Amino acid sequence: MSKSYSFEFSGTKEMFLNQLNKYNNNNQRFFYFDDYIVECSDDDIRFGVARGGHSGGYWFVPTITELDGKTIFCGSIEHSGAYTSQKGIKKILNKIEEVFLWIMLIPFVIIVKVCLFFSWIVRKIFKRTKPKEESLEDKLHNLMENYLNCKPIQ
Repeated sequence: MSKSYSFEFSGTKEMFLNQLNKYNNNNQRFFYFDDYIVECSDDDIRFGVARGGHSGGYWFVPTITELDGKTIFCGSIEHSGAYTSQKGIKKILNKIEEVFLWIMLIPFVIIVKVCLFFSWIVRKIFKRTKPKEESLEDKLHNLMENYLNCKPIQ
């Protein structure tokens, strides 16, 4: 079961959407903020917090509630995979091509892994640590608090 997150915007949903409209999006339903995406469609709003592989990603999918002139976003982070419209024999042929591609790439991958291993050893010898990468939760809080002016609700 995924963790639930809650954020409060001190205004109505319309005010929140007007805040988004100050960012240029060419009248599309997507708004882009550095590494983040906000998708507005009909009555739903989704917040893209991280990429999750080719064409997939991690999205904060909230339920939206307006209460006393405030908007509350309450939901969880979900992974959405890549969409494919291929069916039948074309899908099978593409999978076969993908397998052959991986077979051809295996030597390259092995070389890269060996190089990474040696760089890891060098870092250990000189005690250099790799910078810590932000978690999905940190990215969600950064988007909601710093870009969209929302406060987390405990």
